[in-house]
Amino acid sequence: MPIDRVAPDTRHLVDLLFAGLAERPIWTRFRAELARVSGAGGVALVIRGGAGADETAVIGGEDGSGSGHGPPLPDLVALEGMGERAPQRIVGTGRAGPTLGLRVPLPDGMSAWLVLEAPAAPKGWDEPGVLDLLAALAPDLSRALPLYGVIAQPERARLVAEYVLEASGIGVVVVTADGTVLSANATARTIMARTDLLRLRDGRLVASTSADQAALRAAVAAMARAQAPRLDPACHCSVALADPVGAARLTLIVRPGPPYWPVSAPLRRTAVVIVRDPAQPATLPPGDLAALFGLTAAEARLATRLADGEGLDEAALALGITRNTARSQLQAIFAKTGVNRQGDLVRVLLGSAANHVGPGGDA
Repeated sequence: MPIDRVAPDTRHLVDLLFAGLAERPIWTRFRAELARVSGAGGVALVIRGGAGADETAVIGGEDGSGSGHGPPLPDLVALEGMGERAPQRIVGTGRAGPTLGLRVPLPDGMSAWLVLEAPAAPKGWDEPGVLDLLAALAPDLSRALPLYGVIAQPERARLVAEYVLEASGIGVVVVTADGTVLSANATARTIMARTDLLRLRDGRLVASTSADQAALRAAVAAMARAQAPRLDPACHCSVALADPVGAARLTLIVRPGPPYWPVSAPLRRTAVVIVRDPAQPATLPPGDLAALFGLTAAEARLATRLADGEGLDEAALALGITRNTARSQLQAIFAKTGVNRQGDLVRVLLGSAANHVGPGGDA
């Protein structure tokens, strides 16, 4: 059915456009509905940095289903040759027929393109009507697309922080002042599944004994009260949860919840409980020590055992080398790490980035 070229009704598309900022993948329903209304074989949004930046985000480029598979996009050079705010055919066509697009300027020299590819059977495709539809959408796209940059930057920062935490084997639980759990990363859930010292019960974080529970509850409440507009790295509580039967111990650091500047107060007071997996081996990966300090493979193996608390004789026996060989390797390690005592060596090794490789293992 031909699109009304007098005044295309875009209200439902505009609603989906703004609502799509909260979707993951972003703008899934908007692209699907635009593909349905226009009859396009593929719909994509391309966002590219300005001022010489070559970073490009491609959202879609498929049949509108959100599957991530579909027709290729036109060459970026062709997109950058387009004028602004005027829907047009793009130089270079899609597989089935003409590719239509609309270029929208964004702040800081960036640009965005809404790209529609002709359907697989383009006969009867109302190309003029689709161009009219894009023109009708242009004002709302100019208002909505700049919000992508506002959302993308904190989203990227969140994903980076999440990746670093998981890769480092650090468990993080965000709780309210009464211990109600708002979120817990995968590492924290794994740690709690391995031990009875800390667990979730009825949506709250609880310790196994009444004494430990009282200490945990007091620390969480105090740190929630200490939540402030800006981060204070020195503000924290240390809590140790001990097994009343065995020697197992789980150590926690409790900090105030995330800073809430520029608002005057958070919606609710929170605290962050940080826990390391006691079952995770403390051994530093030899490959990483070799890369960081220029050690040979044999020297790195010895350094790993020394950092793990073994004495020189014990490490030599475990490695199947003589004590003289171990002493010779130790002197070489001293020279490469800039220390001359075994205690200082352990401090340097444990303070290195190799101590944060996490469960991923050797480099």
